[in-house]
Amino acid sequence: MEEHDFYEALVQRYLSNQLTDQELELFAELVRTGKLDDQLFAAWNEDAGITEADELDFQKSQKVRFLWPKAVAAAAILILISFAGYFGYQKYASQTPVELSAQLNDADPGGNKATLTLADGSKISLTDAGNGELAKQSGVRISKSKNGELVYSVIASDTKLPVFNTISTPRGGVYQVNLPDGTKVWLNAASSIKFPTTFAYLKERKVELEGEAYFEVAKNKNLPFIVSSSGQQLKVLGTHFNVNAYPDEEEVKTTLLEGSLKVFAGNSVLLKPGQQASVNRKELRNVQLRPANIAQVMAWKNGFFHFEKDNLHAVMRQLSRWYDVDVVYEVNRADDEFMGDIPRGIKLSEVLKMLSFEGTQFKIDGHKLTVKK
Repeated sequence: MEEHDFYEALVQRYLSNQLTDQELELFAELVRTGKLDDQLFAAWNEDAGITEADELDFQKSQKVRFLWPKAVAAAAILILISFAGYFGYQKYASQTPVELSAQLNDADPGGNKATLTLADGSKISLTDAGNGELAKQSGVRISKSKNGELVYSVIASDTKLPVFNTISTPRGGVYQVNLPDGTKVWLNAASSIKFPTTFAYLKERKVELEGEAYFEVAKNKNLPFIVSSSGQQLKVLGTHFNVNAYPDEEEVKTTLLEGSLKVFAGNSVLLKPGQQASVNRKELRNVQLRPANIAQVMAWKNGFFHFEKDNLHAVMRQLSRWYDVDVVYEVNRADDEFMGDIPRGIKLSEVLKMLSFEGTQFKIDGHKLTVKK
């Protein structure tokens, strides 16, 4: 059997979960040394429906860094990280060094971290709070579930005046909240949502978002759900969607997964599932409609970084939010592009080892990450 045919058969056996322990070790070594790049990329193309013309354009580009093909991303990561010592990942890591400070500081991945600000201005750290009831206000009980979620339950509403709470996640934090109408909201790092503690006596369910969040809105035809973020408004009755409204991103992006919603920002656009609306942050008008890359949009919620020709600055913005680091650039060129998946549950140094290429190096010193040549 020719070497190419052997490699192709090995990848297919892996995808079919048929490898023996010895073959699995060989597979990991070949992934590490890059000898399976062509076969893995072909598997990725087949999984993603990429045409031969697309592949040719990709191969012509010398700026793209291929990290992990989608079709085998989780498997390759599992082999090269979870079983690093056994499969030789440390050997790979030593070839792409990441400089740490003298104290060997590293950045841990983020986790469930958030602060609840009540209507009276008092703050509750949801990171440190135990499970159970946290507060009562205006006929609403606020509690933390055993899964770490924040749950609002209406006891009795004796006032028609709205009372607002705010939940904020720091850099390196995510959190889920269940609103009193049953709507579920997942907040990404460095984000916040402001909402009334009860929607009783209101004509609409309106919340204000900064940063990024994924919504699963409880259906209520008589009470529209409104999301206000960075100059745009979304109007829904019941649907699943993601909003990326970080202030350091050029566009505010709204991606619909299920149902329908309208986006208002100068003009209005009705979204269908699988579509994304984008609004230029500087202009805040003329909503643009495009097909959505659901895998990329939902990667953060599913525990991954998903890059598709993202440049260095776009990648670093994500790492800065998740690992709570400030990025300093000592490199002129920043137009290299990255493709692939990296788990968000690993240390920053491990992520940077995967990103190191063509002389680009990284230095971690406390909360400072330096990018240099």
